[in-house]
Amino acid sequence: MEAMVEHHGGIALFTICRPERRNAINFTVMHALERALEQAAVDDEVKVFAITGTGGEAFCSGGDLSEFGHLRGAEAKQMLMRMGELLYKLLTFPKPTAALVNGTAMGGGCELATACDFRFVKEGCRIGFVQGRLGITTGWGGASMLLEKLPYARALDLLLRAEPMTAEAMAAYGWADAVLPADCWREQWQAQLAPYAARSLAVLQAYKAAAGEKWRTAWFRERFFAEIDRCAELWGSAEHEQALRTFFRKK
Repeated sequence: MEAMVEHHGGIALFTICRPERRNAINFTVMHALERALEQAAVDDEVKVFAITGTGGEAFCSGGDLSEFGHLRGAEAKQMLMRMGELLYKLLTFPKPTAALVNGTAMGGGCELATACDFRFVKEGCRIGFVQGRLGITTGWGGASMLLEKLPYARALDLLLRAEPMTAEAMAAYGWADAVLPADCWREQWQAQLAPYAARSLAVLQAYKAAAGEKWRTAWFRERFFAEIDRCAELWGSAEHEQALRTFFRKK
C-alpha cells in the first residue's frame, strides 16, 4: 500500500506511504490521490482534505526519479501534465485543504503543499523549492501557485535560491502558516483543523468558491500549464541530464 485515506472527525487524511523513498510521488500515488480527491469532493461527511507522509522523516521528496528519471519527450510531458492537473484540482478543491508537513519537503513536495490552502509544518523540518539545482523549474504548477500566494519578491526569492530552508524561515516568508511542536504534532494539527471541521459544509464550500474563483479563470489556467510546458522543455536539457546522472550515482 503506497497511499491511504483515513477519516478523523470530518477530516479526510491522505497519507503517502513510501518512507523508503522519502514519500516520493510515483504513478501509483498519483492515481490514489486522484481517487481520494474525487471521493472527498462528493462525501458530505468530509469537511477538510489533508495530506501528509508516513513517518517523521519526510512529508514528500517530490517526484520519484527512480520511476520518472528515465522519461523523455512526450512521456515526460505527459507525467508533468498529469500531476499538474491533480495539483490544479487540489488548488481549486471545493473544501478546505491542508498540508501537514511532518518531515522534509523538497521539489515537487513543496508544490504539493503549496496547492493546499494551509501549510502546518512540524518544527525541525527542511523545505526547499530545489528544482533549480536540478536544471529544471517547478513542473507541477508550483511557481504559478507560489507567486499567487506569497508576496512577489519572497516567492521569486524562494524559486531562484533553490535552497532548503528551515520551517521557521518558511513561516517568516509566509509559506508556512504555523510551525508546530514535534512532541505533540498530531494533537497540534488536529487542533488547527478542528474549527474548520466544525463549520457547516455549505459555509465551507461557499467560502472556497469565493477564494478559488480567481484560479478558475482561463487566464490563470493557461499560465499554470504554460509553466509546465517550460519545465517539460528543460527536462531533456544537458544540465538536467547531468543532475540525474549524479542522483543515480548516489543511489
